[in-house]
Amino acid sequence: MWDESARAERKVSPAEAQRIVNEYWTPERLAAAKPAVATAGPTKTNATTSAPTGKAATASAPAAPTVTGGPSAQDAWFSYTNGKIYFVDPRNNGGYQCSGSAVNSASKSLVVTAGHCAVVGGGNGQVMRNWVFIPGYQRGSEPRGRFAAYWFHYSTGWSVRNDWQRDFAWVVTYANSSGQKVVNAAGGHGFRYNGSYSRYVHIAGYPGNRDGGEVQWYCWGTTDRWPSANAYRLGCNFGGGASGGPWLENYQPNGLGYVISATQGLLDGNNSGPYYDSHVNDVFNNAKNQTP
Repeated sequence: MWDESARAERKVSPAEAQRIVNEYWTPERLAAAKPAVATAGPTKTNATTSAPTGKAATASAPAAPTVTGGPSAQDAWFSYTNGKIYFVDPRNNGGYQCSGSAVNSASKSLVVTAGHCAVVGGGNGQVMRNWVFIPGYQRGSEPRGRFAAYWFHYSTGWSVRNDWQRDFAWVVTYANSSGQKVVNAAGGHGFRYNGSYSRYVHIAGYPGNRDGGEVQWYCWGTTDRWPSANAYRLGCNFGGGASGGPWLENYQPNGLGYVISATQGLLDGNNSGPYYDSHVNDVFNNAKNQTP
């Protein structure tokens, strides 16, 4: 990861990773971080013309936290499994904020978010620096600790071609300062791919146009297909900062559900989320067993 004191990218220990994100992300820098913004793509893309059919495939099942002694939900509209992401963009050294969520896998270390919250699009694979996930964030509270990025998994459709329909990323994280893996500390959603474009979902995130991005917000409804694109659409009007927030199918009062997409952008009041197909599952399979 990026070590600010060394001004270099280098491999670090879990303890060093925690030190780096704690030293860099002071309250002042957290407050100054700008909501990351991505606009949904144009209506005409290189998408397939036929909608997928058949039942969605389940790649992983939800898991409750195991080591904190607490639940994965505070109430029906607050899940510790969802959280805020902070990072530094290497193009301008600016601080930004996104949303994300922990996803259950063998490693218990995985977070899903938008690609533009993890890696520069249409470039040479530059990843974001000083990247950290704070599950259950609420008005400065960090109840389950901080989880720094160890490794980024993404599609070259995003990192090379800047294709907004591939704007997703899986991030393997270090443990927090208590030595807890993110799924054990905060719980992990399940993951589903393929299936219909029409899905009843709850979308979670920290949109900057709602309470300044300091509060976890939800929107729910039945999705449809973004016109001529491999993407979902729902009229939530979640602004910058909501990027990477999970689109959850079968969301339960325990704060857990199945991720079928994550917020990508906003256009004319409609939020977009890339369609999670077999390619997304392939990237998940590359990431799911990796640990620092």
